[in-house]
Amino acid sequence: MAEAIGGSEANFVNMMNNKVNELGLKDTHFQNSHGLDAENHYSSAYDMAMIARELVKHEKILEYSSIYETYLRTGTDRQTWLVNTNKLVRFKAGVDGLKTGYTSQSGYCLTATMKKDGLRAIAVVMGEPSSTTRNAEAGGMLDYAFAQYGMQKLLSKDSIVDTISLDKSKQEQVAVVPKEDVSLLYRKMDKKITPTYEISYEKIKSKIAVGEKIGTLTMKDGEKVLRSIDLTVASPVEKASIFDLFLRYMKDLVTGNG
Repeated sequence: MAEAIGGSEANFVNMMNNKVNELGLKDTHFQNSHGLDAENHYSSAYDMAMIARELVKHEKILEYSSIYETYLRTGTDRQTWLVNTNKLVRFKAGVDGLKTGYTSQSGYCLTATMKKDGLRAIAVVMGEPSSTTRNAEAGGMLDYAFAQYGMQKLLSKDSIVDTISLDKSKQEQVAVVPKEDVSLLYRKMDKKITPTYEISYEKIKSKIAVGEKIGTLTMKDGEKVLRSIDLTVASPVEKASIFDLFLRYMKDLVTGNG
């Protein structure tokens, strides 16, 4: 896989390390793509959690990491039975990944993830003495997370937060929406907050694609900034032609809006 994506394992490892730098992680450096012990090949529980958080944005991976057992090359004399080494996938409801590991130096490791009631949690354990212990420790961490925290959904990607006027586009107005669902993590023992929102725009172009950033929605609790979410348009915006602008000018003259 490394050779298919990167052309060579060495180049793929460079890509891995570049991604680590892009994520701002300070305690990870890869020397190979398979994860076996090597000099200057290391990571930390925090960095693994951040890498996992980035990975689960690509939900396709969870379709595979949530499979407990399957067969390859079925119907041939090379049929192979595969069993997921992450036993939590089978024995703990909601767990759908993510990766186990073991070497003599690192011990038994597990990065596990679970989703429940709109909240996804990630637990990382390293250096455990056995696979049984790593499963119990990771499972206990996930239980703690869902007992203590919840997710409050505030806006969806379809929520119209503003409408802007466009002078040089075919559409005179366009709805503004968040680029992602807006949720807020809260601790269950604390009172839920009611945040306020502030919107700021970048220079608006006459042609805008859906998904293209046009501004920022800042969610605040008093003066405390909770989250900043990119904004985009709800539908594509096309640049107006000279004829479009002429018709709009004539319309404004007739209606007295000019």
